Amino acid sequence: MPRVNEIDELLGNLLRQVNNLSAALVVDLDGLIIARSSVQGFDEELIGAIMAILDQTITKIKRYAETSFGTGTFDTNDFQLFYMELGNKVPAIFVLVANHYSNIDKFIPFAYIVAEKISSILSNYDVSLKIPKLTEEGELILPAEEFNRNNVKKIALVGSEAVGKSKLAQMYCGGNFNENRLYKPTLGISINEKELQVSSNFKLTLYLLDLSGLKSFVKIRKFYYKYSNAVLILFDYSNIDTLNNISGWIEESRHFLRNETIPLILIGNKIDKIENREEIKSQASKLANQYNISFFETSALTGEGIDELFTYLISSLF
Repeated sequence: MPRVNEIDELLGNLLRQVNNLSAALVVDLDGLIIARSSVQGFDEELIGAIMAILDQTITKIKRYAETSFGTGTFDTNDFQLFYMELGNKVPAIFVLVANHYSNIDKFIPFAYIVAEKISSILSNYDVSLKIPKLTEEGELILPAEEFNRNNVKKIALVGSEAVGKSKLAQMYCGGNFNENRLYKPTLGISINEKELQVSSNFKLTLYLLDLSGLKSFVKIRKFYYKYSNAVLILFDYSNIDTLNNISGWIEESRHFLRNETIPLILIGNKIDKIENREEIKSQASKLANQYNISFFETSALTGEGIDELFTYLISSLF
């Protein structure tokens, strides 16, 4: 099993950040533990009970492996349990264990950050093992916010699956991606960081919150919308259906955002994949005008249009 030590370290970091968790495990679809971490004094006999509960779920996932994406919670006399199927090249289940006095729902959205990292490690991608902080009240604190919150802005990226949200975030933030690798959908949320020296005495940190486009993740997106200072809504020029879905994404964003002044920007991505885009561009422009939002065109592959997009975005944040 690849890079188990990294997963062990990641789980340990999670338990140190979330005081109410008792244990965290990653289990394969044969019921074998890949990695685990637990707090001091955790009853080891509970592991057997946890695995017994998961057995039926594992059987179900095997039966419907091509179509299912399983999450669930259980309550027993001894603990609360949350499990999540990890979709990647090495199928596995991520499990959180908490006592009965904990509000496990409070830190499930936060756990998706860790789940995304585990999924990437199992798929043999490089990731940082650092994770943000979570306060007792369930508030997410990203690293730069520990020093000066006024110099931090968080940007949500939303849209249908495979429109290029992750690649656009990685391209802008200087990360590397392999255009030939198989598409790996964002499991829940992936966070990219970009530091900008705006002036001689002002440094801005942007966090791009790359949110999963799966319909089943609306509750997770709801959690992260409330942290966002702006929302980028993407469609794919080479897939007209993603443009047809844009109205739904705009309405979802406005529904969950804290106030109406937060800017929304429509982005037509993958302009490198289509030669004549005037008709689609016209449709997108009309849609942007209808909702009174700005519209930009980009290529997350070549980088075209990305600097212009973020220059405008940053100016709209102040």
